[in-house]
Amino acid sequence: MSRNNAFHLLARPIQQKLWDMKWPSLRPIQEDAIVAIQQGQSDVIISAATAAGKTEAAFLPILSQIHESPASSVQAMYVGPLKALINDQFGRLELLCERADIPVHRWHGDVDMGARKRLMEKPSGVLLITPESIEALMINRSTRLPHVFRGLQFVVIDEIHALIGSVRGTHLRSLLFRLRRFTQHDFRIIGLSATLGDAFPHYAKWLRPDKDREVNLISGRDEGKKLLYKVHAYTVSRPKQGDSGDNSEEAAHVLETMSGDMFRHFAGHKNLIFANRKSDVEWFADGLNSRCRKENRQEEFLVHHGSLSKEIREFTEHEMQGSRPRTTLCSSTLELGIDIGNVRAVGQIDPPWSVNSLVQRLGRSGRKDDEAQRMRLYVREDEIDEQSDLVDRLHLDLLQAIALSELLLSTPRWVEPPKLTSWDLSTLSQQVLSVLAETGGCQAATVFDRLCRNGAFRSVTPQAFTDLLRSLGTREIIEQMPQGDLILAPKGEAIVGHYSFYSAFEAAIEFTVIAGSETIGRLPVGALPQIDDHFLLAGRRWQVVSIDEEQKVVIARSSPGKMPPKFLPGGGEMHPRVREMMRDILLSQKQLPYLDTTATQLLQSARTAAVQRGVTKSCVVKLGPRLHLWFTWTGTRIQQTLFFIAASLGLRPVDHRVALEFPCSPEEALEKFGRYLQSNPDPIELAREIPAKQIGKFDFLIDDSLLIQSIARDRLDLDGALDLIRGLVRPADAR
Repeated sequence: MSRNNAFHLLARPIQQKLWDMKWPSLRPIQEDAIVAIQQGQSDVIISAATAAGKTEAAFLPILSQIHESPASSVQAMYVGPLKALINDQFGRLELLCERADIPVHRWHGDVDMGARKRLMEKPSGVLLITPESIEALMINRSTRLPHVFRGLQFVVIDEIHALIGSVRGTHLRSLLFRLRRFTQHDFRIIGLSATLGDAFPHYAKWLRPDKDREVNLISGRDEGKKLLYKVHAYTVSRPKQGDSGDNSEEAAHVLETMSGDMFRHFAGHKNLIFANRKSDVEWFADGLNSRCRKENRQEEFLVHHGSLSKEIREFTEHEMQGSRPRTTLCSSTLELGIDIGNVRAVGQIDPPWSVNSLVQRLGRSGRKDDEAQRMRLYVREDEIDEQSDLVDRLHLDLLQAIALSELLLSTPRWVEPPKLTSWDLSTLSQQVLSVLAETGGCQAATVFDRLCRNGAFRSVTPQAFTDLLRSLGTREIIEQMPQGDLILAPKGEAIVGHYSFYSAFEAAIEFTVIAGSETIGRLPVGALPQIDDHFLLAGRRWQVVSIDEEQKVVIARSSPGKMPPKFLPGGGEMHPRVREMMRDILLSQKQLPYLDTTATQLLQSARTAAVQRGVTKSCVVKLGPRLHLWFTWTGTRIQQTLFFIAASLGLRPVDHRVALEFPCSPEEALEKFGRYLQSNPDPIELAREIPAKQIGKFDFLIDDSLLIQSIARDRLDLDGALDLIRGLVRPADAR
């Protein structure tokens, strides 16, 4: 059926509501979705820019089907990543359902018990819920679930790109497989995503591992949408060797300069400015509001991040929906589709770690058809002086910003494909406990069938699953009854009974770094060095004295030597293509019109340094008789694997993001890497060398032997690392 007939496929009350709302027409993506959902039987992914009408594209046909075939159960379930997003969608769906008389329910921690009780007693219509609340239903209301979900026809997953490849996504995927036990017929999944690129096959595989070819893609286009884009750069003086590291005067000067530019760019309009650190959100908001006060104008810069109270976040969201000029400085909390009205422009303080994130943030602007999308990146770089080493001189943050920009602006646009984790034993452990809580106890084979054979953990072997159960039993988390059923032991009941159990993820685990009586900062567990290793933090070089894994503390001492480049702890995972683009930009002479004068000068300075120091001719650059750099230009996962390989070979590497530094001659490193290639490298043996093995929330329940296998599969990329090592060693062999 053609698009022109899509409107006539909708139920009469839904048509009437669209007339009431004075819709002039359906958007093309909505017409395509109506036809696909009304006349097809497969799962669908709807990909389009923010505010392109994806929610209506999914629900117009879904609500039509519910109206035409009502049932005494929930018939459609919307899964959202944020309570605020659920609250937004609740109002929109209630409005659409008015004439069709379809009930809309929401279920999360802020919904009162009366509303929850009414849903359990008389399920109907549409349910809006978070993954964690589905988990709570599984555990606490399991006997009611066949009644609540028996007629479930559709599951709509919003912001699906934010879930796939994450712990939370694995959790949701497992819950959806388990939910099928309670439905009379298999339900269809409709995924909504603002960013997809060419990664659709990965998404389809995630939705339907056995029927991925049957998943349909409906994609919107931003053809004709004007884009205004600029990268601004600023230089910050580094503390001198031997200084305390207090750079407050210089920081204040840079704040004043950047705040002045931001004020000119954003004041008087409605905007969003994203920052990678919450401290920057607070810092710049204060500076911008100080400027408002100096000019005797109302403070118009707000803040929004996860450490703020719900009341403050909701106040900011409400203010952004109003008519007064407001600019919100925020973390990733406003990256997703919470309704904050029309945004004129988007700012970004320092580059994010993915094109995906940049696309998502850019999509917050230019929501109206006739509006341009506007974005400005503000990048801070170290000022070059006599202490600056080669990596400093390459201005990696600026290169990263440009690489992300080039990929963002490319045609067709490229975004990172989701990482589909093969093992997630932490989440699997949680799901084992959840199934036992749901059932009151069952056979091990039943748990394996529900979670692994027919569930989300299909790559986990029967032997590994048996070892996991044994690990849980050894820790007295589960126990086996005489007839063979597994049940929760008292310790397991205590874990499941805690409110935090419903979430499979937690905040990033970090180790506190202490030197003497001074707390230096924090290191993410994934970047933890080993004893005697050197690392970079707070602009200074340190050496590890000891590691207390139980207390999550690193004891360090100051290490002599030149001033190292800055280290950014806790950064995200970067795809190899972004780092390769950074290299290509550095080695080219391409002029980039979206760079401001300072950014253009810094890029030229980096290119000059690369030529002078031989980076353009070789990936190995000597810094001294027994010091050299190997420029890898690869993604985070391969880089970390190379780091662990080098550490296991006694090379004492220092990670510079795009390079590894070795305190030895290139010949010595090449000889050791060459021997490693001949040793039949084993990812399991390499994983044993990683000092901190517990990263997942429930990893403390799992034996090290299993965690080592999980690390080898999910945190390392030995094949990618070996390819780079071969590329390093073979040219040397040819000489």
